[in-house]
Amino acid sequence: MEQIYLSEDLITEILSRLPVKSVVGFKIVSKTWNNLISKVCIPRILRAPSPLCGFLFPSTQDSIGYISYSDNEECGNDGEGFAQSLTSLLPSESLPYALIDCCNGLILLGSSLSKHRYYVCNPLTKQCVAIPKAREDVLASPPALAFHPCDSSHYKIIRFLRARMDPEVDIFSSENKTWITRKVSVKPRRPVSFYVLQSVYSRGGILYNLTYRSTILRYNIEALSEAEIIEVPDKNNHPCDSEVIGLCKGALNYASRNQSTLLIWQLDDHRHHSNSHGSNKAASGARSWILKHSICMDEWGNKLHVFGLTRFYNIHPNSDIIFLGSCDMIYRYHLKTNKMELFSTRSPLHLYRLALLSSCRANIKSYD
Repeated sequence: MEQIYLSEDLITEILSRLPVKSVVGFKIVSKTWNNLISKVCIPRILRAPSPLCGFLFPSTQDSIGYISYSDNEECGNDGEGFAQSLTSLLPSESLPYALIDCCNGLILLGSSLSKHRYYVCNPLTKQCVAIPKAREDVLASPPALAFHPCDSSHYKIIRFLRARMDPEVDIFSSENKTWITRKVSVKPRRPVSFYVLQSVYSRGGILYNLTYRSTILRYNIEALSEAEIIEVPDKNNHPCDSEVIGLCKGALNYASRNQSTLLIWQLDDHRHHSNSHGSNKAASGARSWILKHSICMDEWGNKLHVFGLTRFYNIHPNSDIIFLGSCDMIYRYHLKTNKMELFSTRSPLHLYRLALLSSCRANIKSYD
């Protein structure tokens, strides 16, 4: 029987399409395969966008709800079972607990008994670690979790202390295993709300905070000494509970509702100093917003019950999809095809957003 030999490039293409767990097992085939898998295939798999597994939300004051978005068993497609398995990871003294943030597969939880006690969990690896307690004699905004497996195996927790000018920031690093406090200079210098509604972490250490007054703060968590204020477009033409930010294919997007029109903007992070491209571009200091979609919701008619639409829940990180919430439903709207479909009837009625959960095999270590 004639043997078939595959080129190294073809082997790489095949192995890179398999789950990491399966690929690691093939290292024993030969030394060549071991080197190819370790140096080429696994880094390539890790660089690929993680699939969206589902959504997390506080279902009650003391528990978390989960809505599956994937048929992949690795993601966990049993909503109630997923929530129970997550609870089982926490030490009993932390219960009840609250969902705070979620970033690239890791979940940040807080003890409802202590507002300054936090836990980081990876539901895929069944790990949960208690973070050293943060200082208590401060009034802080909800913290953000910053993590990307392609940047580092370490994560950070960042929380602004509420102040109107030049706030302090508390930062915990899993690498240094300690909290530090930094003074931050805000540019342009003016009073601004530091109550954070939503946080989005981008690769390269950039964290975006959507604040209560429809302002976005942008700062580099690796050299945190200055934060930049980015004004959102059409700031005065929509209520603050009808806006959301999210990364889509690596770019920051901002969605808002202006009466019956859905507007989706993308931040042009190249520093444009002029607005010479017409009305579809809005300046924001040294940066600018590009209007990507303008959708008249009147065309949806009774299908969505437009007047019952309360908010946007989130933006899909890898596809041109936005998730909308009505009084008792969650819909997904495909921006390229203008197709809207019912996604879930298990709507978190009193929430503004759903936290995105992806799968991640990163190991997190205890700090005991």
